[in-house]
Formats: sequence, C-alpha cells, structure tokens
Amino acid sequence: MIYIDDSIMQKSFPAAAGSEILKNFMAPFDATVITRINDKTERIKLGEFGLHAPAEIPGTPMLCNDIFGHVREMAVRQGLCYIRPAYGTVSRYGLIPAAASMDQIGIVCKDPHEGFSLLSEIAGYDENDGAMFQDKKYIYMTEKKDIKWGTPLDDYTGVLDQVMNILAYAEISNNISRYDGIKFGYRASGYKNLEELYTKTRTEGFGPEAKLAAIMGCMILSKENYDKYYNKAMRIRRLIKNQLKFDEYDVITLPVESPLAVLIGLPSLSFRHNGKTFQLMADVKKENVLLRAWEVMVS
Repeated sequence: MIYIDDSIMQKSFPAAAGSEILKNFMAPFDATVITRINDKTERIKLGEFGLHAPAEIPGTPMLCNDIFGHVREMAVRQGLCYIRPAYGTVSRYGLIPAAASMDQIGIVCKDPHEGFSLLSEIAGYDENDGAMFQDKKYIYMTEKKDIKWGTPLDDYTGVLDQVMNILAYAEISNNISRYDGIKFGYRASGYKNLEELYTKTRTEGFGPEAKLAAIMGCMILSKENYDKYYNKAMRIRRLIKNQLKFDEYDVITLPVESPLAVLIGLPSLSFRHNGKTFQLMADVKKENVLLRAWEVMVS
C-alpha cells in the first residue's frame, strides 16, 4: 500500500490539495508517478497546498509535495524518514502546482532503503514535465565510499526562511489565482455579479494560510515591491547555490527545519537517530551519497 497526498492527481478520484476550493474537483488523468507504481494506493489529505502541517503521518510509504517542511518535520517526530529528491528527477505532471520552482514529489518512509526503492520506480524523464533532467532511469543504491562531511554557509543561515517565504508566497499566490469558482472546484452561492462570485468563492473556499499566502504574494509581486523583495530573494538564492562547494565535501548536515534543500532544488534525507534529528543534503542527482551517509551514521 502506498499513501498518496491528494495534491497528486489520480484519475476519477478527488484531488483537492487539502483545500475546500477544490473539493468538487475530480482528477481527469493520472499523474506520472501514479502510472509508475504497481502497488495499491490510498489517498489522504495533508495541509492546504502544503501551507500547514498535517495532524499525523497516517502510514508509509507516502508520496507528497512538501514545500514548507511540515511533512518532513512531522515524519521525523514520528520516527520516520523523509526523502526529497533533486528537483527535476521526479515528474510533476499531474501534481497540483503550489510553488513551481520548489514543487517536488517526495517520499515518507520507514527507512531510507524502503524510500529509495520506491524512488527508483517513480524517478526518470517525463516529456510532460518541461523542467526535468534527461535521465530515463535512476537506480538508487548504496555507494561504498568514504563520506566527506560539510556544514552550511553561516553567511546565509539567518535569511533562508525569509527568502523561502518570499519566493513561495509569490509563486503560490500566482498559482491559486486560477481558483475563482468559474471553471472547476468550489463555487459559492448567492452572488449578484461576477466580482461577488469571485470574492465569495475565494473567501469561503480558502483557509487562513492560503488567504495569507495570496495577500502576501500579491504584495511581493506588486510594482513597488517586486525588485525590493522578489528579485532580491531570487539573487540571494542564486548566491547561496553558487557558494556550495561539493568538490570539497559530499554531504552537508542541516537542521531538519532548514529549507535550504527545497530552496535550491538539492536532494535531502531527514531522519532521527539516537534521539537527535538530522537532515542530510547532497549535490544534484547524488541521492546515493545520502543513502551511504545515513548508513555510516546509524552503523
């Protein structure tokens, strides 16, 4: 059994991304990851567009899009692991978009061996996703090598959350602007004109976190704030990525709460060991190094 977050479309099943605004939406086709797994599936609801934490992880393995780290942190608290593959290795076709530059289907699992086995099934090039590497197949297995350990750059640690929120809110606000009660999903009743239909539908359909994201995103993308916030955050993200030196180390150890891997599209593995929590991050398409590093740490 594989649990599927309802932001991942599965033909003829509801796909609401945890939001009332899409409660009547039935998926018209299967996401690519659905077509690539052979196990039975069970659909679950997590936080609305990934903006808030689920009450618990109901079971494993589970596929989901965890942008803000709520699922990652919850999984580790429950003694589970979370694998976030490199951006562009798993198709997002059929994933209801939230923050496009950070959307990536990840895996909650009992242990990394279970998770990487499932990742081998779902990863690989898909022509329906225009932001993918060309590799048709990935084989995730242990690399027998000595691990060189690194630590994150202190220069940017204090601004990671701000940069993450600015970019994510801007992208989420843009993506959820399509939910207006006209084409699909929830539509309010008792409206007198088109503007009132939009207002009532979005007021009743969105939860508080989605409303906040919409407001913050509009502010960030406004003419007077675009360069001050959005462009500056984009430049900082690029600077952070350029200063990582994976020729000097294989794996960076991060707090589980850190958004660094999500922000710059690198693979990470989060877990608990000996009462402590860890997030390991490696270079792009180096998930095998993460598996080896985990084995070294827990052996």
